[in-house]
Amino acid sequence: MTDKPVVVVLGAGMGGRGVAQALAPTAHLVIVDRDLETAQRACQVAIDAGGTAQPATVNLTDLVAVQQFCTDLKEAHEHVDAVIHMVGGWFGSPTVDDKAIQQFQQLLPGCVTTVQTTSVAFLDALASAPHGRYIMITSTAVRTPTKSNAAYAASKAAAETWVRATGNAFEGTPARAYIVAVSSLVDQAMREANPGKDFAKATDTVDLGKAIGGLLTDDSLANGSYVDLTATT
Repeated sequence: MTDKPVVVVLGAGMGGRGVAQALAPTAHLVIVDRDLETAQRACQVAIDAGGTAQPATVNLTDLVAVQQFCTDLKEAHEHVDAVIHMVGGWFGSPTVDDKAIQQFQQLLPGCVTTVQTTSVAFLDALASAPHGRYIMITSTAVRTPTKSNAAYAASKAAAETWVRATGNAFEGTPARAYIVAVSSLVDQAMREANPGKDFAKATDTVDLGKAIGGLLTDDSLANGSYVDLTATT
């Protein structure tokens, strides 16, 4: 059991590591990834920053598995305070064609089903938390779709709609649902590996982590809000 807020981070990649580092001083992190070693590496980032963290592997497309995961966390810590959704996938196609339709179907489990299962499984836990949060990281491509990213933008749009509905389900409770938009992400390692590349439109994972940290405790932002991080990068 921990007295600190318990924050579940879905996705242990570059963005997940940035969030882990930012939240390490104030939260106990449960970092989920399909690959245990990847989750462990993200946990180590939090531990190195002075925090506590535990890795987990869960089939996020399986509602029963996610519900059991939530139950296990509540039994271990007595509360779950936030879920940060950072998983999905990406496909691009030459235009809006049959390939794009196939890609959309392939993206649905990672981009949409995982939002549905995790929001449903954790709904009651977040609604009963003092500052319950469900936060989804999305793409600005949803608002400016092109023929080459139709499948990806459409799947993210569906996920955003579900998150807004989740926010509506929180009405009457302290919990909030937020959507955080980026164009792409970059960290220091990527900058060093690509010294000549222009990352002007990318959001640094440090800034992403700081933004998420603020959303976890700031009650001034309306439930269901859309936060565009590209507006400040």
